[in-house]
Amino acid sequence: MAVYHYSQNQSSKKFVVRKSYDKVAIEKFSARVRALQFSRREETTRKIETFLSRRTAGRIKHMHSSIKDALSVVLSAAYFTSQWEHSFVKATNSFGTFYHEESVKRKVEYMNVLNEKRYYAETEDMQVLSLRYKDTSYALNIFLSKNRFGFDALRTKLSGSLIQHSLSQLKATYMKISIPKIKIESEFKLKSFLKSMGISELFSDHCNLTGITKTSQLKISSAEHRAVLEVTEDGTSEEGVQTYFKPTLSPTITVQPISFIADHPFIFVLTKDRNPLFIGQYV
Repeated sequence: MAVYHYSQNQSSKKFVVRKSYDKVAIEKFSARVRALQFSRREETTRKIETFLSRRTAGRIKHMHSSIKDALSVVLSAAYFTSQWEHSFVKATNSFGTFYHEESVKRKVEYMNVLNEKRYYAETEDMQVLSLRYKDTSYALNIFLSKNRFGFDALRTKLSGSLIQHSLSQLKATYMKISIPKIKIESEFKLKSFLKSMGISELFSDHCNLTGITKTSQLKISSAEHRAVLEVTEDGTSEEGVQTYFKPTLSPTITVQPISFIADHPFIFVLTKDRNPLFIGQYV
């Protein structure tokens, strides 16, 4: 995280960050609070984008919003990469149909598992697959409707409590798996979403930011979210050493594997000790 504010030495608009806020930013968020000359727009934008690129390993390089008329910019950038506990074998990949809607479909590349143990749970109308990383406290959890065209109902129903309950029911299960390779880039303007959640005062003339600065009549002008997610045979990125897991199955195994075929929209949740870190959808 980084907090950039208007250099008070270069502007007639006094924007002085309180020392108490500076301390909290460092202690709670490991953030840097830096003064920049926002009047030098290109130079300042370049410095901010350098921070973004470094913190996201080059995945996010540009800040789309202009700093024109801004007094402060607060950035929070996170980057997660890890290898699977058991990598997919690229040689088993296949191309198949992904059904977005009844009348809308496309070809995608699927990663496959034929008969291996993975963590799995299900309800009457939903399947849950948990793919663990080498640090097994982290996992990518996929929530898939049993109805090929039941994504809207799944998204409406999938509450935080249902996610937690489903993750608590996971059991090691022999699986037949097909999931798409994923690369998603998304960007959202958050102002309208936050207002709909009741967070509106921050954007109004009644906003009180005196815990940050003595400067009065400040408010939040915009809020944005950008994300890049990539899921491959090895994990969440293509980088790193390729270590494939080659299953050796005992001939005495007679259990019929559970099929988890993600050929239609699903929700995924990246967790740390079952606590959600990132939630998205693949449609």
